[in-house]
Amino acid sequence: MATKNYTLGRGKVFFSRFKTGTQVPEGFNYIGNTPEFNLTIESENLDHYSSDAGIREKDDSVPLEVSRTGSFITDDIQPDNVALFFFGTKSTVTQAIVASAPETITDVVLGRAYKLGITDSNPTGYMGIDATGFGITVDAVPLVADTDYTVDLVNGIVTLLETATNVADGDDMIVTYAVAGSTRDRVISGSTPVEGAMMYVANNPKGANLNYYLPYVKITPNGDYALKGDEWQQIPFSIEALKPANGEAIYMDGTPVMA
Repeated sequence: MATKNYTLGRGKVFFSRFKTGTQVPEGFNYIGNTPEFNLTIESENLDHYSSDAGIREKDDSVPLEVSRTGSFITDDIQPDNVALFFFGTKSTVTQAIVASAPETITDVVLGRAYKLGITDSNPTGYMGIDATGFGITVDAVPLVADTDYTVDLVNGIVTLLETATNVADGDDMIVTYAVAGSTRDRVISGSTPVEGAMMYVANNPKGANLNYYLPYVKITPNGDYALKGDEWQQIPFSIEALKPANGEAIYMDGTPVMA
């Protein structure tokens, strides 16, 4: 009788994008904590029935197709994982120091917030504003912080107060500021499912460890990524395990027994 293997599954999920123009992994990234990881296999068969006598009886069945899919959820909100959800890419933005200069914001409205430095080439504007020399004027009259406006220097946002006394709706305000040097992560969305290889390395509290390798997968988002709520953020994904040109779609390996 075979040894029983009752299993309580635990393990780590790793993913690697392919090197450009290949199906070669560029190096595996640990997805982070994954409360769920599932695989689903579905097939479609062409059945044959004998009709020689009595009721028809199935006497043959040929598989026509098989699809291998899966899903996983991570609650490790890393930029790499956010990029996967948005079909995008992660990069590091290096912001050089920008010398103090004026920016004119026209037709302002009290109570509204304004992002500094937005241009076609800098669509999210400047972040990391230098507090030194920061100032706002309207018709050469300086505005007063916390009376006319508030400023979020880290995110580069100026908010005009509804009770402001030195600025009115329709005015043009001139914001003079410098930008400090900094670096930050950035994710830019895309429109193409991310392709790569995936592996699952088991570390079960109960049961033999069985590891899975999927040499060619496509990852797509699968549901809501709640940016705000009273629960831990989670990012849900679907995967499609495809058959590469020179291999199979799924490999399972047990723990090696060393000689």
